[in-house]
Amino acid sequence: MDYYYLVKEAPEIPLKSSRTRPRFELRLLRAIDKVLKRLGTQYKVRRVNSVLLLEANKDVINSLVTIFGIHSVCRVMPREFRNLKDIAHHAEELYRDVVKGRKFAVRVKRSGKHRFTSLDVASVVGAALKPYSAGVDLENPEVTVKIEVRGGVAYFIDRCLSGPKGLPVGVEGRVVSLFSGGYDSTLASWMIAKRGCKVDFLHLYMGSAESSEAAVDVAVKLSDWFTPYEPRFLVIDFTPVIAEIVNRVSRDYRQVVLRWSMHYIAQKVAAEHGYDAVVTGESIGQASSQTLKNLEVVERLLPGVSKRPILRPLCGMDKEEIISYIRELGLYGLTSRVKEACRIAGGAVATRAKEGKLKEEIGKLGEVLDLVYSALMEFKVSETGKIKSLIKAFTEDVEVDGVLEGAVLVDVRPRDEFDRWHPKGAIHVSEVLNRVAPDRLIITYCDKGVASTIYARALRAIGFKAYSLKGGVSRLKTLEG
Repeated sequence: MDYYYLVKEAPEIPLKSSRTRPRFELRLLRAIDKVLKRLGTQYKVRRVNSVLLLEANKDVINSLVTIFGIHSVCRVMPREFRNLKDIAHHAEELYRDVVKGRKFAVRVKRSGKHRFTSLDVASVVGAALKPYSAGVDLENPEVTVKIEVRGGVAYFIDRCLSGPKGLPVGVEGRVVSLFSGGYDSTLASWMIAKRGCKVDFLHLYMGSAESSEAAVDVAVKLSDWFTPYEPRFLVIDFTPVIAEIVNRVSRDYRQVVLRWSMHYIAQKVAAEHGYDAVVTGESIGQASSQTLKNLEVVERLLPGVSKRPILRPLCGMDKEEIISYIRELGLYGLTSRVKEACRIAGGAVATRAKEGKLKEEIGKLGEVLDLVYSALMEFKVSETGKIKSLIKAFTEDVEVDGVLEGAVLVDVRPRDEFDRWHPKGAIHVSEVLNRVAPDRLIITYCDKGVASTIYARALRAIGFKAYSLKGGVSRLKTLEG
């Protein structure tokens, strides 16, 4: 093997109990194995005192430091020794040309039982190298010779990189992240994965195929950090919900109702798919709908029977801090392609939403949330082609000018409007799943033909042959004569 590394675990892992620690260390070894095999690396790994000594046939230091649970990785040159003289001899061979004409310092760490101290090692190595150098400078050296002595081997350190620390992915539970692919949700997902959770992505399509396709690319890149876990990417066309909010909800409550709706869907996904918690990128006060009062009342009005905890790792961070972290992770370019798609208030937003009023506004949504949930699609995050094809399908033209022969008319307006008037034979959208076979042709309609188009796309996503009547109710009445 040509490359040797000392891999140090995150400080939390050695502190675990004797029953828990082996499980964490096994997860870490699995992650290392998956990363290195993905690179086609031949390697061997063994424990040396409290660290891992990894031997590889290629340089993998940059890949190792993306694994949660790793504190640091040092590329080293191991040399066996019998005494201090041997260590000094090895140092002279390795560093005499490096320190030539330059000031240097020696730093030594030692683990195990020896008849000498770290200072003794530094002293003999310094004496061996001094004749080749411009002298010793412990304050501002041009060259620092770093050595770790473990047992009967001296590890001369060539390069060290910090790892992400945290816990190995998989030692905690499964969570679903409300994932737009923007700065906030991306960093929130990363931070929760760092705490040992398996993170899956729930993406709500808001009307921009470009942004949603960019979100897929962000998820793929972010998933490199989650090894050995391969995340799932869950997609829902959320545009029917947005349409209903715009058409039905009071302007100042639209953003708050939208936030509640997103949480409602996330909670439903979490409950029915066995997730332990929901992750969001919410930060207190960052947006009008994210005031502490609004977050509190939104959470209070979520159905409570199977409500999962909401994890908000960014709650105390501002936008500048968030973007700074994103840059450090190398994700800024991708996340910048995702544009904000849910500013629908068109004016001032209620910053202290009242429970009663919010409950009333939520009630205006009718059956739309359960309908869009029924169209949930799930993929492996690596299935980018399939995911992007689905997103493109959300933008297809589904409008028709008339009622096609043999079609089932489906009214997507609120139930009370349907009850007041609907064409003979029409059914309400809430009845579709129970009354209409997937091979039947469906024509949806609403007041103006906007919401019905979105519903038609949602029905197509779950296998129905659905179209939307252009012009809505007025067109329908004209056709009826």
